Formats: sequence, C-alpha cells, structure tokens
Amino acid sequence: MDEPTVFGKRAGGGPPAPHTTSGHGDILRPQRTEHRLLRWLLPLFALGAGAAGLAAEVQNTASWYERFVLLPSAFLFIVLLGWSFLTPPHKVARLRASILVVVPAIALTGWGRQLWDLHRDGFDPSVYLDLSPWLIFCAALFIFLLPARSSWKFAAGYYLLSLAMLGGFSMTNQKALPPTVVSEFLINIVIAPLIFIVLLSAFTKLRSDYARARAHASDMRDLAMHDRLTHLPNRHAFMQSFRRAKARQARNQTPLCAMLLDIDHFKRINDTYGHQVGDDVLVRLAGVLARELRGTDEVFRWGGEEFLVLLEETPLKHLGEVAERLREAVETAPLLEGVKVTISIGATHVLPGEDEIQVNLRADRGLYASKEAGRNRVTVVEASARA
Repeated sequence: MDEPTVFGKRAGGGPPAPHTTSGHGDILRPQRTEHRLLRWLLPLFALGAGAAGLAAEVQNTASWYERFVLLPSAFLFIVLLGWSFLTPPHKVARLRASILVVVPAIALTGWGRQLWDLHRDGFDPSVYLDLSPWLIFCAALFIFLLPARSSWKFAAGYYLLSLAMLGGFSMTNQKALPPTVVSEFLINIVIAPLIFIVLLSAFTKLRSDYARARAHASDMRDLAMHDRLTHLPNRHAFMQSFRRAKARQARNQTPLCAMLLDIDHFKRINDTYGHQVGDDVLVRLAGVLARELRGTDEVFRWGGEEFLVLLEETPLKHLGEVAERLREAVETAPLLEGVKVTISIGATHVLPGEDEIQVNLRADRGLYASKEAGRNRVTVVEASARA
C-alpha cells in the first residue's frame, strides 16, 4: 500500500538550483542564411568576371568592356566579399543592395555593348556573345533576394529596360541580321525572361504562402500546447514531455519524480480582490516556479490554480527537500501585496512502466493530504513496488 509522508513547515533547504531557459527561435536565422549565400555568390561572381576578362586579354580580343568593366568588377566582388565578413547578419541588406546594383549593371552594360557592336559592325559570329542567360539570371536575382511583394517589380523593370535597349537598337539598326539572331532575340530576350519572371514570381509567392502557413500552424500548435495566461506548457504538452522523460528514464536508468501543487485559498483571493488580481498571482507564481527549478525540470499549468512539475534525475530521498524549498520560495515571494500566498504540494516518484494517470493520481492524493493537514506543506507519497 502507498504510504504518504507529511513534511511540515521547516527552515533550510539550501540555495535554489540555477534555472536556465531556452530561446524561442532565432529571429536572425534568415539573415544569416542570406549572408552565407551571398558569401558563396561573391567569389563565383569574381571568378566569372575575372576569367572572362583575362581570357579576352590572353586571346588579344579584349575591348573596353573587358578592361574597364569585367576586370574592375572582379576586384570589386573581392572587396565586397571582404566587406561581407565585417558586416553583421542583421545588416545584410547593405550587402544585398550592393550586389543587386553591381551584377545587373554589368549584364546591362554587356548587353548594351553587344547591341552597339551589332549596330556598328553587323553580325560577326566570331565575336558574338550571348548574354541572354545573364539577363535572365539578373532578373531571377531580384526575385530571390528581394521581398516577394516588391521583387517582381524590380525584375519586371530590369526586363523592360533590356527590352527598351533592344527596341532602340531595332529602330536604328540598318544592317541585316541573320534569321537565327532575330529568332534568338525574340525567344531569349523577349519571351524567355518574361516566362522566367512569371514562374519565379509565382514560385516565390507559393514559397512565401507555405512559409506563412507553416508559421501559422506552428503558432496554432504552440497555442494548443501552452497556457495563454502563464505561457507555461499545458496538459497536452505534459503528455509528450512525460513520454520523453519516461524514455530517458528507461534508457539511462535515472530517477523521475512529479509534484502537483495548488494555491491555498485561491478562491478567497478571487472573491476578495477580483479575477484580474487572481490571474496576476498565477502569472507571478509561474515565474517563481520557473526561477526556482532547474533547467531540466518542467513546469506545467495543470488547470485553475494547479501546477504540475516534472523533475528528472531527482532521487526520491531528495524529493521532499526540493518540494519544501519550492514551498518556502513561494511563501516568501511577493505574489500579492500585503498578503502571504502559500501552496500545498503532493509529490511522488515515477516507477518504470507507470503511466501518467497512475502518477497523477498518487500526486493528487499527496496534495489532498497536504490540504487536509492544514495547507502550506508538502506530502510525499511513495509508490509500492507492486505499483
């Protein structure tokens, strides 16, 4: 038969164990991810611009574009790469803006140079360079690096600017172009970028919608697993935590204990001071519990003025001391101005193979014994080996 042991009020108990809390998610994670992405892109840009400029110099075909645009741009990308290591993640917008100015400008300058060469010299297959993939890439760069609500506007503006340059060339060019070049302009400059912009914009919108849906689902799960008043985990969260704690208990052969505590005469507080004051007492009590317990211990809002504490790696012989220290901390805490607020605690240990119902019933029996013995005290109920 389970034997309850009642602890009266007593002094001592030692200093409270330190309590640590984990964060609620890193809000800078997207900026850090973008920061790393740009650090990968910058050396690739520097390599591409530098290789194209040096190759033209080696082949003795370099023009002002290779010498005064590509090669200086390669150096500029290296400077931006060095700057990226000095720029914190939360200021990544500056690095992003620099890239969105330099890279599209290089592509548009090359596009203008190509059209000018066609206008001046006509089509020469030995020097003709297809820049359409870079024009498409720059439009995609706007879509991927800018917020979804404005990215398509910048991409469309960039696309229209390249079309305006092509339109100016078409109105002033007097030299006949091969049908393949005309077809390439129509497909790769007029049609393909528009298709890519529409598809990428739609993909970005879908990705944003999915992200919002996941965030909403996460918020709903968080609301379902946490008490709205105290922000402590609730009964639903306890079920998951208890299963995980039981698994660690079985795997590591470590002790596991539980405490059920209740505010003494809480109805009197509500009736005398109002429910708003009662809610404030519950919130302050939750703060005391979180502060006094270890980081490995978990506190749950069980319902009303009841809280449940799950203590891992707490031997039964120390359970009464831990519960008594917690009771004393609550008794001395200023939960209600001018009024001493106390709690009664029922504590027990968890045997291997027990479920949460057995543990809760035994802790509830201990809590009832504390109430019957005069409140503001701890009762430890030991489970029999048969249980």
